[in-house]
Amino acid sequence: MVYLPTTYQISPSSCHFYASSSYLCLMKITRFKTLESTNQYLQNLLNEGIDIVDNIVVTDYQTSGKGQGKNVWESEDGKNLLFSIALDMSFLKAENQFILTQIVSVTMINVLKNYLPEESLSIKWPNDIYFNDKKIAGILIKNEIKGMMMGTSIIGIGLNVNQTSFDENLPNPISMKMITGKDFDLAELLTDISHQLSANSQQPTANSYIKHLYRYQQWASYKHEGSVKEMMIVGYDQFGRLILKEKNDHEVVCDLKEIAFV
Repeated sequence: MVYLPTTYQISPSSCHFYASSSYLCLMKITRFKTLESTNQYLQNLLNEGIDIVDNIVVTDYQTSGKGQGKNVWESEDGKNLLFSIALDMSFLKAENQFILTQIVSVTMINVLKNYLPEESLSIKWPNDIYFNDKKIAGILIKNEIKGMMMGTSIIGIGLNVNQTSFDENLPNPISMKMITGKDFDLAELLTDISHQLSANSQQPTANSYIKHLYRYQQWASYKHEGSVKEMMIVGYDQFGRLILKEKNDHEVVCDLKEIAFV
């Protein structure tokens, strides 16, 4: 399949919203009408040996948008923000890569709280963004590992913005327009998120992550090892594995796909 992108750099005049951010003005943005996956597009370039750091790829529509594991991301053409950004994370040890998950998740909360009530926003472990009990954004991160350190990270973000009707088979989607009744400028949201990601990529975010963690220190139902149990999220470990407590105070440590929220 042949794609016809529009490639440009953000000019200083376009950075008036964040005049202090020279970093953002140097980012290269490639825009597509349709693309299989923004993450995969950047990954293909990286596989070819191309330096993709500070590149943003955005599309109006994804034909094969990916979520965690085998999940897919569905979005109406031109209604939502679908993009990937590549960042240099070579300062971070590979064993600490969950820090990037925290950074991206907290960045999304910090951006969205400018438009939506913060008390209704949360991070469903590991990195889905929720409004109350509904999913408003998804994040997919692909990390390059070089020995003991990280290399280039590709961060894919799908934010439900102006779509008001979703596939009935999707469990719990919601959009910014469904919440507020307003339309939002996708370009402004892209600028806001990209700026904060680049500015915060080396900032500690653990406290803010746990503060906004969905169901933190609340008894709730989870499916674990084939049965539904009442458990409480009490934290996570260095590797990002979720730590829960059962009613008998027994702690359970779960990796991705080892537990399901009920």
